[in-house]
Amino acid sequence: MRLVVAVFLLLIPNVSQHANRSPVAQQDQNCISSTCQPASISQSVGRFPESTPAKSKEEKNDYDPRNDVLYRRYLWATIIGVVGGCFGIGILIVQTILTRSSVNALVAVESPWILVNIEYSPGMSGPFLGTSRQGDEPETHHTDFIFRFDCVNHGKTPAVITEKRASLIIIPKNSLPENPNLAATRVFDDRAEPLAAGKDSLTKRDEHFSAPGYRGLDDWTVLYGVVKYRDVFGRDRQTTFGYEVTIGQKIERLSGYPKYNENT
Repeated sequence: MRLVVAVFLLLIPNVSQHANRSPVAQQDQNCISSTCQPASISQSVGRFPESTPAKSKEEKNDYDPRNDVLYRRYLWATIIGVVGGCFGIGILIVQTILTRSSVNALVAVESPWILVNIEYSPGMSGPFLGTSRQGDEPETHHTDFIFRFDCVNHGKTPAVITEKRASLIIIPKNSLPENPNLAATRVFDDRAEPLAAGKDSLTKRDEHFSAPGYRGLDDWTVLYGVVKYRDVFGRDRQTTFGYEVTIGQKIERLSGYPKYNENT
């Protein structure tokens, strides 16, 4: 009995080992003893999936973005954004122009406006005719006046006068240039003079002027010049003035020559 059990136990491992062998291992074992044909790729690996047939040209281009709802929404949003941006820029430009125009209008309204009045110095209602000679040169004639200058600020803000210039000339009638030659004038007062709104000069300025020659019946005696000043906005401004001394020795403002009485 013991002998039978021992034989049985010896046979069990061989049976289990033979049973646990995989078919591949058995095939490899069989290939050792005999010539084996390799398995086809399709059998060992498996078949490749069938490729999708290529789409035709018509099928590839059948997508039209104009039919896409999201595309149309994006397109309209872009158009509206561009139009809105241009509209906003236009409004900003208009507002800037209007603001600048408003500022300029405010400056023009609130700026000082200086007017120059001229009269004879008290007791010196001239003209004074004279002659002069320098060395061996021939004798020359000249006509002299002493004028009083009074500046009046007709604006709404104060100003500071920085310079006064003038010139006296005797010329034939109707030969006065339309634009005054301010470069030919001379500076007779360069003192800084504050001038409040609605006020005139605190100190009147008397000044002597001389013109060569004597006036004939067909001549004009003209005094013209410019007063320069600075306003409260820091802008440099000026007022021109022009007067005629008539045959009756009256001082009258020039008419018909707007550039000789202009405020800028």
